[in-house]
Amino acid sequence: MVNPTEKDLTLYFRRNLIKDLKKIKGKHAPITEIVENIPRSFPVNSIYDMNEIFKNFYLLVVRNYSKKPKFKYFLAVSIANNSSDLLVHLARSSAIKYGLRLIQYSVYPKTLRIHLLSLKEIKNPSDYKSSVEVLKAISKEVRNKLVRLEKLVEDE
Repeated sequence: MVNPTEKDLTLYFRRNLIKDLKKIKGKHAPITEIVENIPRSFPVNSIYDMNEIFKNFYLLVVRNYSKKPKFKYFLAVSIANNSSDLLVHLARSSAIKYGLRLIQYSVYPKTLRIHLLSLKEIKNPSDYKSSVEVLKAISKEVRNKLVRLEKLVEDE
């Protein structure tokens, strides 16, 4: 039996978002998460580019390692097109404050560019708009930190 929220979420994304988005083609690397001290892998089913709706946003559809729900949906914002340890360090406190995950991930499989993505799992259709606002806030916060760092370097 399918969970009603899972069915609603899948229908919501298919009817409202996925039909208008551009799918990024290619074989994508799985996303790994540590659950109860055991690394669990989420094979990425598809990635959709949301640049037409929100700049630097992606929708990741991953298969769950457990049976229910079958798929998990993650909304992601690219904080940086080229990730580095400095950028991860700058974004870490903001990610913890907003309850987000940071990953270094190659969105486009044929390129060697590694993006710094901030992920938010969407469990209900009502979470979508609030997730977008939170991801916009972290992106703006990290960019402001970079500007302040740039000004400090220029002053010296």
